Amino acid sequence: MLKVKQDDLVVGKPTPYKICDSDGQELVEKGTLIQSDMYKKLLEQVGYFSKEIRKIKLAHFPKHKKVKQPFVFKGRVNPFAEFDDLCVQLETLFNEMEFSRIQPEGRVERKVYDIAAHIQGLVNYDADALMGAVHLSDRFEYHVHHPMQIAILTELILERLQVTQDVRISTLAAALTSNLAMNPYQKALNQQKTPLTDQQRKLVNNHPLLSARQLEEAGVENELWLQLVEQHHEKLDGSGYPMQLEGEEIRREALILALADVYSAMITPRVYRGPIKLTESLRDLFTQRGSKFDDKLTRLFINELGLYPPGIYVRLENGELAVVVGRTSDFKVPMVASIRKSDGNMHSSPRRHSTKEPGFAVKYVCDPTERVRVDPSQLWGFEALRVNIKVDLSSVDEFMRGLR
Repeated sequence: MLKVKQDDLVVGKPTPYKICDSDGQELVEKGTLIQSDMYKKLLEQVGYFSKEIRKIKLAHFPKHKKVKQPFVFKGRVNPFAEFDDLCVQLETLFNEMEFSRIQPEGRVERKVYDIAAHIQGLVNYDADALMGAVHLSDRFEYHVHHPMQIAILTELILERLQVTQDVRISTLAAALTSNLAMNPYQKALNQQKTPLTDQQRKLVNNHPLLSARQLEEAGVENELWLQLVEQHHEKLDGSGYPMQLEGEEIRREALILALADVYSAMITPRVYRGPIKLTESLRDLFTQRGSKFDDKLTRLFINELGLYPPGIYVRLENGELAVVVGRTSDFKVPMVASIRKSDGNMHSSPRRHSTKEPGFAVKYVCDPTERVRVDPSQLWGFEALRVNIKVDLSSVDEFMRGLR
């Protein structure tokens, strides 16, 4: 049972949930009109409501709908152009949903599943290049770029865990739409330098429920998709929102979404601060494992992402400026493409190196002032291959402890 919050009730509007006393006895049924300030204050003083956790049926896909399968590319494709195209598709869908809550039957589900299936296809085609695209791209607003990054990182983990396709496609759909209710306000909030107002805080805290409700209004029938949207900000220790769920009340897939969401938000610059340094972001995730985040999932996330994810600018020991272009079996030792010599002159074309080579070890991650514009297609070229990564979680533990 949770205490009724002051801003949850509005005079002249119905109650958003059933209100009980401290013993669980019903005082007011859901939808009862709040008729006066005095009545509102009384309910706020004595009222409680229960967590309503969406129950999932085994068959969360309706029988009349087939599970969308990962897209398979025939021939060579440019992951960077594909990423941009998917962002445009997602942005267009968001604009349509903002213009009209009521969409043609099945359209929202079909469009989101299609984008998710293409993300899966690109991860399978060249995950490193796709991660490079999401880290290097600055063409799209946060409300489009952020869910795309969450979906890509989430698919990497789900693929590694060998999660079934019905759950994977549902989780990616949730990743793409979990902040739907925030879209009209996101840009203004990102640029705001002052603390959130009470009304803004209420919107932030309730946006998972509001997003799920908006998806239902748009015809989404997949219960797992909706549940993951509702739970994507919950934490193991109950410190999350909007329902303060704990432990096994939270779906594993929602915890993966939370990890990807927090990482993406931390490395994204804000008006009131720059991006949090990459190593600090990963260290923060690592130190919160077992409390806010699942221990094994956190270590797997860091290992799969790598200490230096593709698309990150780094300075090498020999003074050269490089971009990480690939992960290896050692999450601390990526492949890089040198783009600028130590004397400041650009290489005529990017030069690939393993950071195991003498002089080519990563010295530090660059801040935005050191970066230069570069064509991503030149960095990855036509011979870019994804390395088959073997997960060694003990190495992640040992290294991250050293960063404390």
